Amino acid sequence: MRRLLVLAALAMLGCTETRSARCKEVCKREAECVDSTGSKMPFDEKECVAACAALEADKADNGAKVERHIDCVHKQQQCSAILECK
Repeated sequence: MRRLLVLAALAMLGCTETRSARCKEVCKREAECVDSTGSKMPFDEKECVAACAALEADKADNGAKVERHIDCVHKQQQCSAILECK
């Protein structure tokens, strides 16, 4: 039950979370790469931004992961490398 409450709270945060400019930029670049490579990877740019912003706000548990992912995307020149960023 507690897990459901946490998930519901995160979902509500995703709806009201201020969208990070960094998350928008990274998700846009990833979406462009998915499109340009014809990747079959399921990708929704809006969901990406919402998830990124929620994880970015959770600095204690996920802030470092978000930072690493954003840094990885920024450092890559080729879409194939961008899509491999974790």
